[in-house]
Amino acid sequence: MSEEKKLKIEKVDIAEGGRYGKFVCEPLDRGYGITLGNSLRRILL
Repeated sequence: MSEEKKLKIEKVDIAEGGRYGKFVCEPLDRGYGITLGNSLRRILL
């Protein structure tokens, strides 16, 4: 039986000009970080 995990997203760093931001999203299942990263990269292109 799988456990339900509460996803936590927090802002780590945001630049003054607003053109750069770093966020942490955890906990993720194994391999899901790559999937999420590829999706976000394609959206931002």
